[in-house]
Amino acid sequence: MMDSNILARILRHLHASGGLVLFLDYDGTLVPIARIPTEAQPDDALLALLADLARAPAFDTILLSGRPLASLQAMLPVPGLTLAGTYGVEIQRDGKVMTRGVDAFQIRPIVEQVKSEWGRLTDGRDGFLLEDKGLAIALHARWAEPAEAGLVLETARAAAMLLLPAQDFRILGGDRFLEAAPSAAHKGQTVDWLLDQIHDSGALPVYFGDDDKDEEAFAVIRRRGGIPIGVGARFPLESALERLPSPEAVRGWLRRFLEDAQ
Repeated sequence: MMDSNILARILRHLHASGGLVLFLDYDGTLVPIARIPTEAQPDDALLALLADLARAPAFDTILLSGRPLASLQAMLPVPGLTLAGTYGVEIQRDGKVMTRGVDAFQIRPIVEQVKSEWGRLTDGRDGFLLEDKGLAIALHARWAEPAEAGLVLETARAAAMLLLPAQDFRILGGDRFLEAAPSAAHKGQTVDWLLDQIHDSGALPVYFGDDDKDEEAFAVIRRRGGIPIGVGARFPLESALERLPSPEAVRGWLRRFLEDAQ
């Protein structure tokens, strides 16, 4: 894929001394999908690659993930790297941490209610994992028997809809996955907001992502004149202008960006 027309377009931009705003998803994009989230740890090569990108003047590198900010901070202690956790609700940028679009003191008690209800539904059942993200709560059913997973997730969704104020929360789905998150937990909204902060009309936004939450950002990236690049085959990602097969292929493109920028 290194001879892609999309790759050539990005490299031409770099050769013309244009910068890139790089938006990088983590799970499934920079590292393979793991059995459980805690197993998807960055290797030394990835940390070195991100450090090189963060140091290079040609790039504004943003890690945008559904993981909570605290998890990203622990895994990716890379100076100069912007970390946007919980789909961009929690952001660490230029040494400062902020919460975007939510009041944590109002959100957390509601998350606790959903956590309690989903815990009751999954208590004693095999194959389910409840992931408390602080400002969101996720229910993984990847390891459960398919029929039981479908029934529990459907019941969990209905329970959450009764508990969540519609104006403040959204329910996210996925591959045997359910999540209750603030309405601002939206990668498309986050991309729009971050690009408005950057104010660099000459920078080309390039987004790498692998799932339906990234698809929400792809439309924004295209509207803002950028390039969305899908990764893997788990989701259709119909708005992507290019598709890479794996996280290793993503890393290959990022290394090529570095080489050409130098």
